[in-house]
Amino acid sequence: MPERIVFPDIEKALTDFLTAQFAAVSETAKAVSRVPDPKPTRMVRVSRNDRKARGDIEDQVGRRGAQLVLDRPRVVFECSDDAGNAAGLAALVRSIVNAAAPGYIGTVWCDYVEDAGEENDTDPVTAAPRYTIVTDLIVRGTVLA
Repeated sequence: MPERIVFPDIEKALTDFLTAQFAAVSETAKAVSRVPDPKPTRMVRVSRNDRKARGDIEDQVGRRGAQLVLDRPRVVFECSDDAGNAAGLAALVRSIVNAAAPGYIGTVWCDYVEDAGEENDTDPVTAAPRYTIVTDLIVRGTVLA
């Protein structure tokens, strides 16, 4: 019988991790996975989005690799700041996430972070400044007994 592997909720792990990292540098931005009402003036929304295309061979042939204990989430960070410094917030988030591996993101072991890029993504509805960062992570799951 194949092993049963449970993978972490990477959105929760990253929002908790960013919240702790922000506190350490006195950053006031809120890290969230859903935009609360009222919307914070400075925030980072973390979402897993494996539907964004990857350019690597594993996805071209439809497999995620031989190591089933590994998960490769693609994560999108939407950084917004009503005061106009979304680019500065994105630079901070990018540096925190890129420095996380190899190491723990909260309780989740992260083997590798691949920075897939940053984009000026001004909100089309509100015209609020927003930068989007895309990263691919390699994280470990837990084998169920």
